[in-house]
Amino acid sequence: MKQVLYIGNVITMNTYMPRAQAVLVQDGIIQYVGSEKMARKLCNAHATIMDFKGYYIYPGFLEAHCHPLGAGRALDPYEMAHLSDGESLEEYLQIMKTFIKTHPGRRIYRGYGFVEREVAPTAKMLDEICTTVPVTLTSLDAHSVWLNSKAMEVFGVDKRAIEKYGTELIRVDEKGKPSGYISEAPAFALDHSIPMKHFDGWRFLHESQDFFYKHGYTAVYDAGIELMTKKAVSIYHEAISKGDYKLRTFAGSIIDENCEDIDKAIKNIVHLQKQYNNEYFKIIGVKLFADGVMEAHTSLLQEDYIDKKGYKGLARMTNMNKLVPLYVAASKNNLSVHVHTIGDGASHIHLDAIEKASILTGKMDQRFALAHLQVVDPKDIQRMADLNVVAVTSALWAPKDETYPQEVRYIGKERADHCYPARSFMDAGAVTVFHTDFPISPNVSVPHSIYQAVKRRFPDQKEEDARNPEEALTRYQALQAMTLNVAYMWHEEDNMGSLEIGKIANMAIFDKDFLEDDLEDIYNATVVCTIVDGDIVYQSKDE
Repeated sequence: MKQVLYIGNVITMNTYMPRAQAVLVQDGIIQYVGSEKMARKLCNAHATIMDFKGYYIYPGFLEAHCHPLGAGRALDPYEMAHLSDGESLEEYLQIMKTFIKTHPGRRIYRGYGFVEREVAPTAKMLDEICTTVPVTLTSLDAHSVWLNSKAMEVFGVDKRAIEKYGTELIRVDEKGKPSGYISEAPAFALDHSIPMKHFDGWRFLHESQDFFYKHGYTAVYDAGIELMTKKAVSIYHEAISKGDYKLRTFAGSIIDENCEDIDKAIKNIVHLQKQYNNEYFKIIGVKLFADGVMEAHTSLLQEDYIDKKGYKGLARMTNMNKLVPLYVAASKNNLSVHVHTIGDGASHIHLDAIEKASILTGKMDQRFALAHLQVVDPKDIQRMADLNVVAVTSALWAPKDETYPQEVRYIGKERADHCYPARSFMDAGAVTVFHTDFPISPNVSVPHSIYQAVKRRFPDQKEEDARNPEEALTRYQALQAMTLNVAYMWHEEDNMGSLEIGKIANMAIFDKDFLEDDLEDIYNATVVCTIVDGDIVYQSKDE
């Protein structure tokens, strides 16, 4: 019987006892939360005392939508060039040129993190630095790939690909030939065609685990297990069986828009659950893509793109003849459905399908989720609450960043200024959670999420530059969106999300009080320790 007593300024996220002085843990489960005096009385003679007075103990933070395998791969400096250090096509090319020079002899060169600009990338640009080996660069949003001519040759990006996918996804030059810039389905298919070894997968998972621990996260949602490789489930299974992967991972298995047999696809997910679910890895449902991303003109809108009249974007999983049966089958098998919805057209269609399915099933507690929600029809916000659909949004994306001018060009200033609502969801009664979408979004930070949820801007921006400040949340609401509310989305509110007796002893210790300290100081708060199952899994070097 192992007892550990953690002493500090405890912020419990328990409405009935919001603050405490100590948390007593026995064999990985919380046994007591309350005064230090009583906690010491409850300790046995062999208990370990961990004194963190002066610091703040929170429930372990929960990441509502990310990609652990992809995160580990993106963090590995040997695996691919990090393009996010650049700010232009010219800088991306220079980074890639340096990477190729310092990593000679490879069969393929890969980079990650470029952002689409006004000038579209082309194969000719990449050919200037390499013509003999395939070069593939994935965009920061992971929905597009930039190829050199050799890569187009090797991966079959040719006339037949244009006929299969169309010129909205296979961009073409003035002669009608592939230009070297592809998006969505062909981009994902290309990524899948590059094999991932099990050993590399284990390494990526552990790099991802260490990264999330370092930032105070103790559980995550893998938004599409098979995105990186079809071997992902077995990679998780083997990593966990070795006993050193304990970043609790909840996951959605992908059903794509080309699926012809919905019932069979649902049965396959149920089979995966029975075969692989355990304490540290649980497939909890389905991941769908309803549209793409605004940067690539593939998010699905209700109104035309301003710069492309008559075009509303890419509709992926939006066929009602498939969606309604899918939601019905998911409900019958107690599966959640988690949907990538950037545009208001995508979220509107899925809410229609959920509404029709709920009439057929009578079930309202599946906690289906719509993720990203960049552009949302105001009328659909109340519908999300009424249908108990979780709003998965990102405080980190709320400020006007370098992509804001692009948003204005594509959808107009009024719609751009109202992107990424948050307060409206909570006011309507919709459960709202935060995600980082790492590595799609390069920033993972609890303090930054709190600051930007409250301020709707970056610290170096003026108050008048905030995006839609009426959508600002309170500090407590921001904390809820990274703890209790995420646990609710996963049907795990009895196990995590707050510090209460009987829950898993996952905690994050920071050097700031997120509810009381000055917001400018909170922005630079640091993680002191991260605790999983009552044990310290990360400790800053200063402690």
